[in-house]
Amino acid sequence: MPVLETKERFEIKRFVIRGSSLAGNHLGDPINREVLVLERNVKDSTPALIGLAGFFGSSISFVNRSYMGHDFFTVLNKIAEKKSRSFLIVLPDTMTSYYGNQYVNSSAVGNYEDFIVKDVIGFINKQYGKRKLGVFGKSSGGFGSYSLASKHPELFEGFVDVSGDSGFEFCYLKDFPIALSKLERMSPEKFLKYFNEKPRPENSDFEAMNVLAMAAFYSPNHKRKVGFDLPFDVKYHTLRQDVWNKWLLFDPLRNLEQRLDNLREEKIVLQVGKRDEFSINIGMKGMSRKLERYKVKHEYKEFDEGHFGIEYLYEESLPSLMKALGE
Repeated sequence: MPVLETKERFEIKRFVIRGSSLAGNHLGDPINREVLVLERNVKDSTPALIGLAGFFGSSISFVNRSYMGHDFFTVLNKIAEKKSRSFLIVLPDTMTSYYGNQYVNSSAVGNYEDFIVKDVIGFINKQYGKRKLGVFGKSSGGFGSYSLASKHPELFEGFVDVSGDSGFEFCYLKDFPIALSKLERMSPEKFLKYFNEKPRPENSDFEAMNVLAMAAFYSPNHKRKVGFDLPFDVKYHTLRQDVWNKWLLFDPLRNLEQRLDNLREEKIVLQVGKRDEFSINIGMKGMSRKLERYKVKHEYKEFDEGHFGIEYLYEESLPSLMKALGE
């Protein structure tokens, strides 16, 4: 377990854990996964916060330095300006052959919900002892944070959702025509090969890959060679309502009402840019309004931002979560 040299106000440790939940996954992705842990003044009362990366990113994305704005290290250094502050941040590697993760169990990808709630939490309990747990993330990581916390209130006492996928018709449907045009020319299997081999994919390639990946997470079908069903008919250009309905089961804007009892005792922080390029602000505002309707306490704030380069929002939300969980 090497300790990385750093000039930061916290210590960075690197571990490798066995993700037993990922054994036999359809993609043959690695079972052993790196976990980065960022520690500062860790005490028995310090909660463990699990950070989930956005799509096309993983644990290493949190520690990539940026000189065009406040990166995650800058955020933590600012949080650490309060000398008494302690934190324990756990960043698991969740990268897949689809270039990201939605943190749900899928026969087409792997059991990544189980990986977090069993393998990663098992590692925390063994290495640091049982303690209060929170989860946070942006984009797909924000979606995963909401999904995991709202399904497992026995494990998580709060979450931060920054621009997490929600209001699926607003954030996903706009990519369907692009994906459809790509898949008219090649099968999903051939597109994946094409994407993997292309040294510099175009924006349209990323948008098509995102649709394939979401299908792998939301509409897996073990009877198909590729492992999932597409939400549209490639030949006749029609939406497959039966498949789309499977996607909607995962939409926070829709499933929130079924999880209200799980959410009432949790610390909830929602943040989003009101100029989000994927229109995620629409879904997240709807989530907040539903929480208000059912009198579920939460923090919701919109910023004059888009979807990217907004890691600085954690400067406000992480301390709020840490305080609620008993820093």
